[in-house]
Amino acid sequence: MKYKVIILLLSAFCFELHAQNAKRICVAFYNQENLFDTLDTPNKFDEEFTPQGKYHWNTERYQNKLHNMAKVIGAMNQAKGPDFLGMCEIESEIAVKGLVQELKKQEHNYDYIWFDSPDERGIDNALLYNKTLVKNLNKHIFLIDTNAIGGDNTRGIVMADFLLKNNSRLVILVNHWPSRREGEKESEFKRLFVAKTLRGICDSIQKADKNTAILVMGDFNDYPNNTSILETMQAKGDASNLKSGQYYNPMFSLMEAGEGSYKYKGEWNFLDQFFLNQNLLSSKSKLVYESNSTHTFKEEWMLETEEKYKGSPKRTFGGSKYLNGYSDHFPVYLYLKMN
Repeated sequence: MKYKVIILLLSAFCFELHAQNAKRICVAFYNQENLFDTLDTPNKFDEEFTPQGKYHWNTERYQNKLHNMAKVIGAMNQAKGPDFLGMCEIESEIAVKGLVQELKKQEHNYDYIWFDSPDERGIDNALLYNKTLVKNLNKHIFLIDTNAIGGDNTRGIVMADFLLKNNSRLVILVNHWPSRREGEKESEFKRLFVAKTLRGICDSIQKADKNTAILVMGDFNDYPNNTSILETMQAKGDASNLKSGQYYNPMFSLMEAGEGSYKYKGEWNFLDQFFLNQNLLSSKSKLVYESNSTHTFKEEWMLETEEKYKGSPKRTFGGSKYLNGYSDHFPVYLYLKMN
């Protein structure tokens, strides 16, 4: 009996030591809302964001935008900045590099992943990451079949395949699905096709390596309870009751509590979301999701103060009026534990 007690005490001590040694990793996503450089790129509809364009997008306004976005990013994760940050609506590698340099002034050192995609406006997806956590990296962009979405050229899905310092494999997929500009129902087929494409990518990764941790993030231009996410991606809100091949979407509980990263017609909801595969939910994994750690990031200085829009994200422009703000979306984030 005495030895059993000793063994139990040692087991409890080892478990506690293991928990203390686990490193918290902050993973975030942030729609940059038109982070354009000032140049007129051939064959792209970016003329509005040039010095002569509608928004008089000159060097001063561009530098203000970089500073403002870096301010938000640097304030996240207890002012340490996220370890991995997916982004959308970035026009060019010039803009990505500019943001990285601005963050460096705050002593946040990131490397980045960016691909030029065929989007008609020139807006792309990107990923910033903390190099000190990474042993190896493979990256790729999956382009979307133009003919399958009505002839539109849209942004591709950016994949970052990381081998982390604890020898766990983390695949992050950064998305920005087609908008609802033509109407929700009229444009739904486009998002359903991209969802099917994404699902195929995830299934292929999982089939090749059943132990891979997959974290999908992005601005999906659909809500957690829309068909593209709930049915096609099989991203569900109950982590304790997932069937084989299903993903966990932590935004469900936040949505039901009335929270959101984006406000439309006075209603909050989540276009910005995370989907986690079941390897990230297993306590046996080297990389584990920290329960209830998903939140929207917002500070008072990020909010509109004008009565009509009070509490909404303070944007760079309100219509064509220059507000010198941040984005029309709030960032979202979660924590993983790297054992």
